[in-house]
Amino acid sequence: MTEEIQKNSGFSRRTVVKGAAWSVPVIAAAVATPLAAASTVDVGAFALNGSCGVLGVLGPGFTITAGPTAPLPAGTTITITGSGVANIGVFSISGGTANVAVLSATSRQITLTADLPAGATLAARTTLSITVAFTLNAAATLPAGYTATGAKSAGSVTSTLVLCSAA
Repeated sequence: MTEEIQKNSGFSRRTVVKGAAWSVPVIAAAVATPLAAASTVDVGAFALNGSCGVLGVLGPGFTITAGPTAPLPAGTTITITGSGVANIGVFSISGGTANVAVLSATSRQITLTADLPAGATLAARTTLSITVAFTLNAAATLPAGYTATGAKSAGSVTSTLVLCSAA
């Protein structure tokens, strides 16, 4: 009776199992394709630089300049850490749109809330005076899906009560 059913349907159990085995890699490849197709966006050579500011006019801090051909995306973060002082002060932002989060007395995180256009510069200045000895270090991190070929993603400012240097 089993042989008659197999002859009438044209399919054996072995044929069905073979077909299922071949479909597994095809289905797996189809599921993985969208992930492989997702690519990263290169924002180019942006630059994060320390700035001593101008005594009595502009406080020390950092500037971040988007590369010449692509904007820096919203979600880019700049983490600033300080040493030599109990508090690195209040940071103000100009030239772009960003939030400043106080992580601790000696660290802040600045997050772009809108793209910084190609070639544009955002400045983050603290209320610290360069007449106080301190060191500030900053590092920029792009959101997932972005890279930055040729970028300068870190900067520093050091004040020794008399001299200020920035990189």
